[in-house]
Amino acid sequence: MTRQPGAFGRDALPAAGPVLAAQAVPVPAPAAPPAAPATAPPGTAFRTFPGTPVQVSVARRYVTQILADPVYGHVVDDAVLLVSELVSNAILHTRSGEPLGGFTVELGFHADTLRIAVHDQGSREIPRVLNGSGEGGRGLGLVQVLATTWGITGGPAGRTVWFELALRP
Repeated sequence: MTRQPGAFGRDALPAAGPVLAAQAVPVPAPAAPPAAPATAPPGTAFRTFPGTPVQVSVARRYVTQILADPVYGHVVDDAVLLVSELVSNAILHTRSGEPLGGFTVELGFHADTLRIAVHDQGSREIPRVLNGSGEGGRGLGLVQVLATTWGITGGPAGRTVWFELALRP
């Protein structure tokens, strides 16, 4: 048997047995990256990171570099610790830690306040302060103790956890 030029479909090939059709398997679309500001207002810095555990230390270094000016010296340690906690939570407890996931760290500088937000890709879990004695579960408790104020916005489609630190001691 010869193949007819330009022939397509079942009739294009010689009969070699039954035609096997593969069942289509739905492939989930990758999660949308976390929302970062389209344009940063004056006094704002932000960076988006892949949602992998190694990025916790990269995010800490990013915050340390942004706050390198001596005027921020009294808030650097608290800012780095709290960012580390929020980024760890984003990677462990939200879709940000899934393949192709990510998170954004945003720093906003105001006259007397530094506001830092971690934007993640959301989850069904509702973040809450745990005061347990286990190894985990105390990150938001640290935020509650060290930050001047803090909060959570968003939900399953994307969430932002933010905190503020006073820039004047």
